[in-house]
Amino acid sequence: MPLRVVVAGATGVVGRTLLPLLRDRGHHVTALVRHVDRLDGAAAADDVAVADLLDSAGLRRELRRVGPDVVIDQTSGFGRADQDEGLRRTAQLRECGSRNLVEAAVEVGARRIIGQSMTAAYRPHGHDVLDEESPLWTDAPGCWGDAVRALAAMEEAVLTCPDIEGVALRYGALYGPNTHYAPGGAIHARVCGSALPLVDDGVGLTSFTHVDDAAGAVLALVTGGEPGIYNVVDNEPAESMEWLPAYARMAGGPAPVSLTVDQARAQLDWLTVHQLTEQRGATNFRLRETLGWRPMWPSWREGFAALFGLWPG
Repeated sequence: MPLRVVVAGATGVVGRTLLPLLRDRGHHVTALVRHVDRLDGAAAADDVAVADLLDSAGLRRELRRVGPDVVIDQTSGFGRADQDEGLRRTAQLRECGSRNLVEAAVEVGARRIIGQSMTAAYRPHGHDVLDEESPLWTDAPGCWGDAVRALAAMEEAVLTCPDIEGVALRYGALYGPNTHYAPGGAIHARVCGSALPLVDDGVGLTSFTHVDDAAGAVLALVTGGEPGIYNVVDNEPAESMEWLPAYARMAGGPAPVSLTVDQARAQLDWLTVHQLTEQRGATNFRLRETLGWRPMWPSWREGFAALFGLWPG
């Protein structure tokens, strides 16, 4: 049955991929944006709502006008050049903006809200690949801890409200066109500039999520699936010693240099060292088994190859 769907963050990499998929399913799609001039022809929508998630009155006004059945939050501050500023902006969006969005969605009678979280927020634990029952690292240091606590607050707001069905999707490292991993993106620049090294034995695990698979999971959960938390990742969590050299080769960059942990801590920010040495990956078992979801890109290997024109088709 066609639904009225609002997508916040419609100009982001997942939002732009998601909008045409929703319309192809017959849903009436409203793009919720802060600035209408950022929404060009590349983001097809039936309607446009202009509001800031941090402006609760304006947000409620726009949602009352639209009257959505489902509200989807794909907003993020990670597109900013400065990592710490991106973390702060994202924390603010998750802690305050998401609460405003839940309250507005309930007020206008929406039946389901889908929020965006991330598997990188899991507390590291040995060499385990983590599932949705694993704890978030809410006492992590610095800006990262602030961001994780905000994610936990967002998930609580989305999942515990009795008046709406709440879904939280925990993405892995998003890659694909127009992401940090694409040519010209931040990760691409760091790798090609020999600024992202291998550290120690490189056992930090990353779970990757292609933007096509993130959008596909949202699409499936608009009309199906039980409320709750789902990891949206590919089938192959990868240690940095594996994915980083492979990415460098496909990008045409130099082989990554190798640093000890002490050298890395002296030269790199804390978060990068954590990701390369102790971060844990995640399993997509719950989403596969309960919803029958399958990633279009089962492994980052094929996804990276396609990103650089090295994959057939």
